[in-house]
Amino acid sequence: MKSDADAEDIVAEAFLKAARSFSAFDPARAKFSTWMVTIARNCMISHFRKERATSALDDVPESVVAVEGGQSAVDDRELALQLLGVLDDDERALVLLKYREDMRNVDIAREMNMNPSTVSTVLARAICKMRACVERS
Repeated sequence: MKSDADAEDIVAEAFLKAARSFSAFDPARAKFSTWMVTIARNCMISHFRKERATSALDDVPESVVAVEGGQSAVDDRELALQLLGVLDDDERALVLLKYREDMRNVDIAREMNMNPSTVSTVLARAICKMRACVERS
């Protein structure tokens, strides 16, 4: 996360949600740890969604919206919003963790309970989607 305070807020929210919905937990469907990680992941995605709506796009690194070829950064804020908008929630979360939070793929994989090669593949596809969007414009 961008700051320790954000991480603490998300953890607190995840535990609150888990406590409120503990009666819905079914050990036959998943392990407790999987259930908790899923709740935490959804809280993190929700956090990024809220933040995206309220934060300035100045926080998005140039490398997220770099154009293939010249590798020049896209300054247009509307285009940057459009580029992030072509991604689904999972792709957007991974892109933000990678480029905004400056996390390594291995750390993202551990955080999101994914295989590191899956993280790499999803990130590569997300960047391709954004580049294709730029090329169509």
